[in-house]
Amino acid sequence: MATAEHAAPPAIDLADVQANIVRGFSARFARHFALAVPDAVRGNQFLRAILPDAPGSGPRVSTAALWNEKPAYCLNIGVTFAGVGALGVPPSVAALFPPRFQLGPTQPADVATGMGDRGASAPEHWVVGGPATPAVHLLLSLYTHAHEMKVLDDYSAQLRAIITAHGLTELSHFDAAALPEGRVHFGYRDGIAQPRIEGVPGKSLPDMQPASRAGEFLLGRDYVNQYDGNFLGDLPNALGDNGSYGVFRMLEQDVPAFEAFIRRAGERFNLDPELVAAKLMGRWRSGVPLVLSPETPHPVPPMPHGAINDFDYAPSAAHPAYFDDQVGTRCPVGAHARRLNPRSSRVMGQPYSRRIIRRAMPYGPEYKHGHDDPAVKRGLVGYFVCGDIEMQYEFLSTTWANLDIAMSGIRGTRDPIIGWQPDDGGKFTIRTNDTRDPISISDLPRLITTCGSLYCFLPGIGGLRFLASLAP
Repeated sequence: MATAEHAAPPAIDLADVQANIVRGFSARFARHFALAVPDAVRGNQFLRAILPDAPGSGPRVSTAALWNEKPAYCLNIGVTFAGVGALGVPPSVAALFPPRFQLGPTQPADVATGMGDRGASAPEHWVVGGPATPAVHLLLSLYTHAHEMKVLDDYSAQLRAIITAHGLTELSHFDAAALPEGRVHFGYRDGIAQPRIEGVPGKSLPDMQPASRAGEFLLGRDYVNQYDGNFLGDLPNALGDNGSYGVFRMLEQDVPAFEAFIRRAGERFNLDPELVAAKLMGRWRSGVPLVLSPETPHPVPPMPHGAINDFDYAPSAAHPAYFDDQVGTRCPVGAHARRLNPRSSRVMGQPYSRRIIRRAMPYGPEYKHGHDDPAVKRGLVGYFVCGDIEMQYEFLSTTWANLDIAMSGIRGTRDPIIGWQPDDGGKFTIRTNDTRDPISISDLPRLITTCGSLYCFLPGIGGLRFLASLAP
């Protein structure tokens, strides 16, 4: 008899899943609208107006259904716990949502602090989601792939007309735009190691990791997560099926500090600054992993695009003869990519665990060395998608990124890219094959500042219909 591990993955009704969750949209521009709902009647009417099959014109919520021609836009909707109440969900049903979703990103205070939301990143400084900002009920995320931002502006005008017509208030909006070659402001190519998901069609880079179960990201139905359970909990299927949770984050990146640090460390330890950048990330800024190319970001012959995610850090049961970089001579054990995706390593539990889907995009102008205004803000804004906020996103952000207990070789350090570094500088270790081993860096600056955060429920289409039907 087949075990659950080897059973065929459940069929996913992609038409009941919001787009850009398990299937990416690959947008060039994005605009996130934070909305307040005045009352349940108008909130439910608004939902009915933007359902995929709603009559009339203007953007409608997009689904993950396969298309022959890529749509001109993608529209997602997220509902905060305050929004759950504003839409008229009975308290007895609202109480069935997970406690961490109910409390949101600012509470308990020790959890927010553990994720690095302290000092300049503390919630009282946020522009959205903090105690000093209005309560957000709905977050609409509009994406376009056209080269001209005018397309985003045109769809935004149509969407705002629907918002206004139903009496909702736009509290704020946040724009994002892709950088050349899919890079983030620190210069790294992004989006390479997104998890492959059982039952989800589409192109994905081959890797040495098994496909993630659909239950890691989707609630309800007969989906199974890595714990052989389901993250739906006691939510009614009509509300929860094919839903997900999204952690919306606005993360400012201090690019001048990053560039200054890799130059300073390079001079001090006689290293190419680009190698320092690669050691911090675990990949060269070209996207080529250190494990496969420890000396150069441009190996000869060139590495095929499909190979840049096909690696591990040490032998595993599936690949017993693989190169052993367990001590981190090629890729530091504390590198960002290795800490947050240790692949086959058993890090505080199962291998290949705690996966999340990243749907964030850069905001702000591209950094130009020597021609930059210090007052300019830039960073990442968007969703990190999972099936359980506490067990996936929060665990990654606290235990793996900001504590030093998850694996050997990281004592006294935090994640070098997203970690909360102390005021006198963080530590980072680079192993070598020469007399300098190990190189101990002790002045790593804080590179990321949290500017806002929301915990959102991303309902399936059936869940949206459930919410839309709560009031006449």
